[in-house]
Amino acid sequence: MFNQFFHRSHEAELMLDGEDIVAPGFSKSPWTPEGIATISAVGQDMRSVLEAGLRAVLALVVTTPPTPLNAGRAAPIRGEGDELAGLFADLVQDLLDQIEYFGSGLNDVAVDGVLRRDDGGYVGWGYASGTLGAVSPAAVPHLLGSPTASEDASQGIELRATLQRP
Repeated sequence: MFNQFFHRSHEAELMLDGEDIVAPGFSKSPWTPEGIATISAVGQDMRSVLEAGLRAVLALVVTTPPTPLNAGRAAPIRGEGDELAGLFADLVQDLLDQIEYFGSGLNDVAVDGVLRRDDGGYVGWGYASGTLGAVSPAAVPHLLGSPTASEDASQGIELRATLQRP
């Protein structure tokens, strides 16, 4: 049920003004016996692909069903990076820190904004929401290597990352 709530396949497409546009969404692999899983997220812009990627991380790590109603509480997330993949890595780390504390008390994540820094890098911010009851999971995974970002005119922006359980 949790996966159905958040998961919108990255292959889903919308028709807008006669053009095929990739809908923001994500896919995730199951955890391997070695404790490794991958996520892929797509979106038409940086904000939507970052949000889809963070929702993939949340869906992968927090496995209890979400609270059906908005609990009205939120924990901030923020990140910076020299490029999109670096920004995503920093946002994922901040989200994982929130998951380490709140665990299944989180049921959604949103990216409010992304800005370019003076040096050409990026800063992004948003929040993870839910009941914020401190129900920490036994072990929070970490990024394995660096995420990758690619852009294709027909597919939008894609982020890929691998996570590993301790």
